[in-house]
Amino acid sequence: MSKRLIMVLALALVFGVTCAAYAEVQNVKVSGDITVMGVYRNNFDFTKSPAAGTNAEGAVTTYENDYSDQRDYLASITRVRLDADLTDNVSATVRLLNEKAWNGDSTQNSLGGNQNINLNSPSASYMDELQIDLDLAYITAKEFLYSPLTLMVGRQELHFGNDFIIGDPDTNGIALRSRLPDGDLSSRKAFDAVRATLDYDPLVVDIIYAKIAEGVEKRNDDTTLTGLNARYGLRADTTLEGYFFAKLRGSKNAAVTNAEGYTFSGKERPDKVYTIGGRVVNNTLKNLTIDAQAGYQFGDYNPAFDVNANQFAETSHRSAWATEIIATYDLKDVKTIGKYSPTFSAIYAAFSGNSRENGGEKSYGGWDPMFENQTLGHIINATMAFGNAHFVGASLKAKPMDDVTVKLDGVGVWVMKRLTDGRLYSLSGVNGSRSFYMAKNPHIGSEIDVTLTYDYTEDVQLSLLGGVFFPGKAISRSSTSGAASATNPGRDSGLKSTATEVIGSMKVTF
Repeated sequence: MSKRLIMVLALALVFGVTCAAYAEVQNVKVSGDITVMGVYRNNFDFTKSPAAGTNAEGAVTTYENDYSDQRDYLASITRVRLDADLTDNVSATVRLLNEKAWNGDSTQNSLGGNQNINLNSPSASYMDELQIDLDLAYITAKEFLYSPLTLMVGRQELHFGNDFIIGDPDTNGIALRSRLPDGDLSSRKAFDAVRATLDYDPLVVDIIYAKIAEGVEKRNDDTTLTGLNARYGLRADTTLEGYFFAKLRGSKNAAVTNAEGYTFSGKERPDKVYTIGGRVVNNTLKNLTIDAQAGYQFGDYNPAFDVNANQFAETSHRSAWATEIIATYDLKDVKTIGKYSPTFSAIYAAFSGNSRENGGEKSYGGWDPMFENQTLGHIINATMAFGNAHFVGASLKAKPMDDVTVKLDGVGVWVMKRLTDGRLYSLSGVNGSRSFYMAKNPHIGSEIDVTLTYDYTEDVQLSLLGGVFFPGKAISRSSTSGAASATNPGRDSGLKSTATEVIGSMKVTF
């Protein structure tokens, strides 16, 4: 733990001891939600199946009748939250969480390959399926030591801006703790953190310290997040935001094995990602909202933590950038369609890529997704990281009936910095995940999603999501379909296949 943080907590303890404090409960609120879903997913490795061969009975398996990449299951997410007001300025929040596949005993890994869900095994661990986890547990102290200061200590959610940088500690499957077979469907968003909020209306400043990973057996094996976010309401139609966040990963953290099977042994210094950026939200024009931001990263790059690092990569300085522009237009004033409450949105996002194909470069140019919490295509979100890519998307939402909402999303993805032909590359950037051979074309793929939502009552909502991802020519062939030939390492294997998903859900909120 940081010495500065220890000093702050020690001073807070001394202040608490010298002042009268009573833990009387003035008010207790119980709330929560239950979500039950049916999930079908297929070809999330973008290939029809592993290579053809013979099964245990000696029968020949073909690409068409091998369903090893298909999964379907039922799951539920249950959350119960208690908010207790102890005094006018002190409150406590606790939320319990259970995520599970029905009668399932498995540890998920949606990005690193399919893990079997054993639905019928007599040795299934019922302790696992009935596991209750502590999702939230934090204390809120308003006017703490100083009137504009609010202090929040404990396990809490951290959302800044539109979650471009901070929003989910498990982004892209890193250190994912969900018990669901597909971790991207998890409701877990909490950080173990201390948050100080200074409210000088119209300026609000947040200072955070969060522990992402704690290693107690070695020195320099933690992952820590610190930072500052400032939001300023310039006018009624304009909000400005600036931020600085630092992610520090200790040099004694476990190394990763890259997509080509090479494990880096040298970790002479920590991996440091410093992100500075700004955001503007403006709705000066009637019915039009523009949300634009840009960020720059610097620090130290250690290839031992990069699954896509070339074996010749060396520790070096970081220099990366990212930008995102979202335009949303409300069509409610259009006479012919205004009664359906239509809204149209367009988005462009770009994340700089890694130019380090060999050692010796002075800087590393790949954007680190930090702890983002955005979804640009549901299948894309489950299979790839926000890095080394352009995203172009559009969305149309409307209410054809009072209780029914229909949303259509489309997004395309292109490689920002194309790697050498035939180079193995992990789209998710997660150790152990599926990797693909890169081809000359930069187009990774395109996705179309359709979501239908029905508000059965004010508290009960039914939803049906269907998604299709068409892999582009940048994905030459999957490593799961066998090794590439020495003479033609990047040639298309012919197994490339469309990824699909259908998710139906029912959610009740109380």
